[in-house]
Amino acid sequence: MKDFRVIDAFGFKLPTEIIGGPGAAQGLANISKQFGAKPLFVYPVQLADLATTYLQLLKDAGVAVVPFEQAEPEPTIEYIDGAADGLRGQGIDVVIGFGGGSAMDMAKALAIALTQKEGIWMYANLSNRPPLPLEGDVLPVITVPTTSGTGSEVTPYAVLTKPDTQQKGTIQEPAIFPRVAVIDAALMTGMPASLTASTGMDAFAHALEATINISKHAPMAELFGKEAMKLVFANLKSAIEQPSSLEFRQNMALATVLAGMAISHRGTTTTHAIAEPLGALTHIPHGLGVTISTVPVLRHTIEGAPEGLAELWREVCVGQKLEDAAAEATAFVDELETLIMAVGMNKTVESIIGKDDCQGLDERLIDSIMKFKFRPLKQHPVEFDANTLRPIVRDIIWGPK
Repeated sequence: MKDFRVIDAFGFKLPTEIIGGPGAAQGLANISKQFGAKPLFVYPVQLADLATTYLQLLKDAGVAVVPFEQAEPEPTIEYIDGAADGLRGQGIDVVIGFGGGSAMDMAKALAIALTQKEGIWMYANLSNRPPLPLEGDVLPVITVPTTSGTGSEVTPYAVLTKPDTQQKGTIQEPAIFPRVAVIDAALMTGMPASLTASTGMDAFAHALEATINISKHAPMAELFGKEAMKLVFANLKSAIEQPSSLEFRQNMALATVLAGMAISHRGTTTTHAIAEPLGALTHIPHGLGVTISTVPVLRHTIEGAPEGLAELWREVCVGQKLEDAAAEATAFVDELETLIMAVGMNKTVESIIGKDDCQGLDERLIDSIMKFKFRPLKQHPVEFDANTLRPIVRDIIWGPK
């Protein structure tokens, strides 16, 4: 990170209108009508009961809504392309993503797939190849998150899974910035503790990585990222302990939005470069994979680049001045690890999937990172290669020795 200077070029763009507050989703029909007459309503099968309430709300308002129940928790490219094939010709003119990050990403992917000629994977922006350019307009997207974590409600990103290569890729297109994000804490009170913890830590990682990312000057990302981290430190444990509290839920929703705004303008670094292929190889949920990867990455960052983490100790944790930057960086990581332990996320890959499935995983994971995720590695304060990743990956899989 560097101090803001007038001579440094920077930019900020967020074309998403944010409508927040408990009960905000009650206005979904009027919001939808601003962008089209026939919305596609994408929701995960796990939220069928809750989705039914809002589908009926749309119907009662005279909206010709088309429901789409998402059966795959992390949609594959074949699933997305198949869904688009079945939906073409129905006159859909806007897409609503209702649910967690996966449902919102699915909505964004369909907004592209329903308007473009090629399969959805061709529009993923990969480290080893650029995406195809979009031709013409894509469908407008409205997001209604029911979790506090991914920030997909305010980002131009959609994560895709390609099973044959055990790979995840991300569409990065300004065209899929949601037109409106409806942030309603009342929709989030039913989140179980484990999901609250993992999505909350995913939001923290977005904020952290966007703040320490060295790829470009983005003072807004740092401001939003630091505030998001403060909110997670102050509210995540309470949101788990008092799940029906609208105050803690709304604060976590705000943290997620701020973190999403931060990564929209600077992107993620090594933790996500590890967590995405880890999820593709093991099917560990994304938020959990990010959580268990964060501290090992930071521990191995301190020696080479402690200054940015030391700054977070002083500004986010409001910690006292210590003897040097390394001590302050260590104190910040210790504080983060304490939070992870407090919300029950201090796990290893071995403890999640078992010892047998971890055999050889370290080398397969490193190979996948170096093939498909080398670009985020360059955005971290310390650039890790295959050799320097090895002890980090081993800590993630088996724990520190």
